[in-house]
Amino acid sequence: MVPAYEPDGKLRDSLKSVLAQAPPPAEMQITVVDDASTPGSVEKLVRSIDPSGRIDVVSHGSRLGLAGNWNRAIALARGHFIHLLHQDDAVCPGFYAAIDRGFRYANDIGMAFCRSRIVDDRDRLVKTTSRQRWFAGVLVNWLPTIAERQRIQTPAAVVARTTYEAIGGYRYDLCHALDWEMWVRIASRYRVWYEPRPLAIYRRHVANETSRLFASGAVWPDMARALRINAATLPDSLRDATLAASVRWHAASAMRTAERQLAAGGTAEAAATLRAIPDILDVLNGKPIEGVATRRLASLRARLREDALLRRAA
Repeated sequence: MVPAYEPDGKLRDSLKSVLAQAPPPAEMQITVVDDASTPGSVEKLVRSIDPSGRIDVVSHGSRLGLAGNWNRAIALARGHFIHLLHQDDAVCPGFYAAIDRGFRYANDIGMAFCRSRIVDDRDRLVKTTSRQRWFAGVLVNWLPTIAERQRIQTPAAVVARTTYEAIGGYRYDLCHALDWEMWVRIASRYRVWYEPRPLAIYRRHVANETSRLFASGAVWPDMARALRINAATLPDSLRDATLAASVRWHAASAMRTAERQLAAGGTAEAAATLRAIPDILDVLNGKPIEGVATRRLASLRARLREDALLRRAA
């Protein structure tokens, strides 16, 4: 299922990567779910690579946004296993065979995923996601690991239909961390299969939704909301230690982001990021973490003030 909104030529690459390894139509549905793009544009783009009609296109007149269109795609899916593939991402040869192996392993596998290759808009490799284990199999102690921070790119994951039916769809109150929250929710109820080969491609570029959310300052407040939601999902035996580790990681990540924004001259963007960090720290309800976090935050705020004064003087 390919949720789409005003896609460009990268959608062709996504669909070609699926068609190259897709089983017959009776075994795999391929559907582009258009979230109210320019009328006729998505159908035209899809038919330019698939004149036979192997790929379905479902268009809607009203825009539902990220969570809404993902949930709509899930509702339209007819198969036992559902793969949400972003319009600018792709899968490598062998992806579906590897994932199928995971679900065949046992009936209680709730989702399966692989490592991802993260590339830029010119298909240059930026990095490969971290390896969770050396050989394919069920992940052990996965819940605290995934609850600490995001480790799965959406195009690398396939979820059983019965899993979505049991735990519900993606949350509408999250704009960035909605997939991470879903992986935590699944891990709290089901076993998860892992394929260590990097068989999915996630494209990172200035025009994608993640980049837009970072630029708008929406990412870090959203992360704070997700941290609180995830805390409620964790059992008592894991909650305190996992939440503390997650808060430390996300606060440090936000500060690294602010440093990059300041270095690039993005004073307003850095200010928005720094404003969100106390909310992340407050997820611990006043419990202290290492003093280095607050000292580093104070240093960044001082640097921000200095940059602002210099800009006014100039």
